[in-house]
This record gives sequence, structure tokens and C-alpha cells, in this order.
Amino acid sequence: MIATISKQDIEFLQERGIDPQLLDQYRQALINGFPHMQLSTNCTIGKEIQQFEVAELDRLRSVYKQSKGLKVVKFVPASGAASRMFKDLFSFLESGKTSDLVEGFFARMHLYPFYEELNKRWSDTPRASTEDQRKTMLKLLLLQEGMNYGALPKGLIKFHSYPDGHSRTAFEEHFHEAFLYALSDGEAHLHFTIPDNSRLEVEGHLEGVKNCLEAHFKVKYHIETSVQKPSTDTPALYTSDLSWVRDESGMLLLRPAGHGALLENLNDLDADIVFVKNIDNVVPDAHKKTTVAYKELLAGVLLEVQDSIFKFISQLESAKLDRDGCAVFMKKWFNIDIRHITDSELTSMLNRPLRVCGMVKNEGEPGGGPFLVRESDGTESLQIVEKSQVDLNEPTQMEILENASHFNPVDLVIGMKDFKGRPFNLLNYRNPHTGMVVSKNYYGREIKALELPGLWNGSMHFWNTIFVEVPGDTFNPVKTVFDLLRPAHLTN
Repeated sequence: MIATISKQDIEFLQERGIDPQLLDQYRQALINGFPHMQLSTNCTIGKEIQQFEVAELDRLRSVYKQSKGLKVVKFVPASGAASRMFKDLFSFLESGKTSDLVEGFFARMHLYPFYEELNKRWSDTPRASTEDQRKTMLKLLLLQEGMNYGALPKGLIKFHSYPDGHSRTAFEEHFHEAFLYALSDGEAHLHFTIPDNSRLEVEGHLEGVKNCLEAHFKVKYHIETSVQKPSTDTPALYTSDLSWVRDESGMLLLRPAGHGALLENLNDLDADIVFVKNIDNVVPDAHKKTTVAYKELLAGVLLEVQDSIFKFISQLESAKLDRDGCAVFMKKWFNIDIRHITDSELTSMLNRPLRVCGMVKNEGEPGGGPFLVRESDGTESLQIVEKSQVDLNEPTQMEILENASHFNPVDLVIGMKDFKGRPFNLLNYRNPHTGMVVSKNYYGREIKALELPGLWNGSMHFWNTIFVEVPGDTFNPVKTVFDLLRPAHLTN
């Protein structure tokens, strides 16, 4: 243990479910960082990224739609606040600093789905021509004295207006999506990870949406929520002297460890198939057709590949493996050559969680990309890799990174159970040697903070992975409030 850790610290960690022995590991990671991923090559269409023509797309969609007896869950990470959406508006509110985007917001604010509610709260003439009027309006929109949009979870923000006068939140749009592609025997299961400090407000909203849509669609919604577990929080070090950062009460400062911490929430799900999609990547009904088609495609690929995996494992157990057929299968889907692999090793390779990942063409959006990665034992594996995981000072690695043709829009379908129907323990398939050390400011001092392996990066490192090309139309995230006026988010 580190000498500066007291008995009180140990008790504090144990109360939060954190093993005090992890502190040494965390400290070394904070000081030394994590080893870079070694990229072998970027993935390309027809090799590592699967591409399907219309006929095959329709067939695979049918594989999923005709499946029976499967519990399907839609898992939506929704823990983030909407404050980043309004960064430019906050800047204007605080300093009067404007920009083309800010000017465009005021010129077109009547088009935003939250405008009607804002207008009802605004007793002044509904315009924003002077700086004072604009700031008054933004206070009503962003601050607690008004609609509090600057602090709400992103899922509670109204994303889309509809001709009937109703405006849907991001949470509501996920309910509608679930009805379209995650319905099984008249039931839809959704799981949202939410911020603990907004739990009552979020759960009240979800209950209201559930009751309304159950009556409208004549289906049953099962809604679960969870918060990021305190046991996944991580400590921090002061950059100057590498001492532990402590809060105002003198206790160790523990911070949420990024979306990789949600692996524990995912692991707690009771499901056969899980659709994973971020809270802000939703579109209005008029644009949902493509999204639905490719969600069903990804699920069809998963079920068909999973069926083959189970068949080969059964053959291995009965010592009747069709090795030639298995070799073709492993090379096609996972880029693995099994010529020098024993049956025992092959069983271990097959019997893992399976994920099918949608990949869109790289058009400059930030996000991880699909790459072949060289492992420490010399083998290669298919991985989603973030820019922060790559050695940017190594020319060969930079060339591979810059030539990536696709990136991951967080569009995943997951197989959660093994060939005997038993749930995998997903915690056994993460790579603890991945993660990220980030610099933050804490009361005027620079600190080193630790983020756990990303949910679709290191946390799924040892899964079986398939990359499938999906259209750019399926990726329409709302990162800023201005994105809500992009064509994909307009209903008229």
C-alpha cells in the first residue's frame, strides 16, 4: 500500500465497494499511463468490414424478425448532463461573446422543439433583439430559475417537434425506436443508465412516457434504470507532487471513471440480445426507417453467426469438428487463422461474448475506428480504437490512423449468453491494460484523473467482434444544441 493511505481511507474505500489493493494499480497507471495500442492496419470493406447487398440485408433482417423466445433489451447510456450541448450559449450568457452559431440560434430559435415551452415562460415580447433580452431568455432556458436545460440529463431535453404539437425528448424517441425493432412477443425492454442526482426526475418522466405509449401502441414496456456504481470510481493524483487528491473533508477524491464503468451495469442485464445506442443518436419518425433496417440487420448477423459458433462448439465437444468449415468461418468473420490452434484453444476462442458493430464511413466525426491490432503474443484481433490510445509520435501508426475509412458510431448488438444459454461474466473479457489518464483542474491545481477501459474499447477487448458497414444516415448525434436544426432532426 502507499504510505499516505490511512486506516480511515481504507474504510472509506471499502464502504464504496472498492478494493483498497487497487490503489497501487491505479497509482501506477496514473503515473505511467497505459501502453499504446499497436495498429497493424485499418479495416477495409470486403475484408475486415462486412458489407451486404439489398437481398442479403433483407434475408438477415428476416433471421432476426423471425426469431422466437429471445429476451431483447435496448441498453442506452444516458448518464451525461446536457451542459456541453449549450457551451456556446453559456459563453454568451456569461460574457456576451457571440458567434455565427449563436446568432443563428437566436435567428431560428422558433424552430427548436423547446421553443413553445420557453415562450410560455417568457412574459416579455417573444423576441431576442437586444443583448439583455437574449440573456433573459437564456437564463429561462438554461438556469434553475427557468427550464434548467443547462443541468438536466440530455435524455430530458426536447429533441424533435411533431406536427401534432407534441415535442419528444431523447428518452421518448428511444421508446419509439424500441417499439420498431426491439419488440418481442408484444413487450419491449429498455435499460437506461442515468445520473444519480436526477434519478427521481428521470424516472418520473420515463413512467409518464411508458404509460402514454403503452396505451398508444397496445404493448408492454419494461423499463429499468441504473446509475454508475460507486465501486467503479477512481482516485486522482496532483500532477505537481503525485500525492493523492482529497476533497474538502480530507477524504480521497473519487471520480466517475468514464463510460467503461458501465460494463458492470451491462453485465447485470438479464438478456439474450442487447442493442447498445447512445442517448443522443435518435431521429424523428420520418427518418427512422434506415435506422430500423440496419438495427435488424446487425441483429440478424449476430444470430446467424452465433448459431454457427454454437454448432462448432458442439462439434468440438463430440470430437466431430468440421475443421475446414470452421477455418473458413473464423477467417471470414473474425480474421483468425486456426491452422495452428488446438481444439481446446479454439473452444476458448469461440465461447466468448459476441458483438456486431455498425461502422459508418469516416467523414471527420470524432470517435473510435475499426482496426486490426497486434497483441502482445503476436496475434491480431479486431478492435475499436480511439485516437488517444495510439502513439501519435510514431509515423507508421499515424499513417494507419489517418487512413481509416470508417469509425464507430456506438451502434452495437451484443450476444450475452454462451452455447448452453448461460450468461457470460463480461468482466472476464476486458483488457485491464487499457484506459486513459486525463488532465483536469481541481480548485486551481492540475490533477491526473483515471478513466477505465472504454465500454466498446478495452472493456470488450477479448470479445468476438464483427464489423458491418451501416449508412451514415444511422448516425445523427446531438452534441450541441445547433445540431437539432440539422435536416435529420427536423420533422417538417
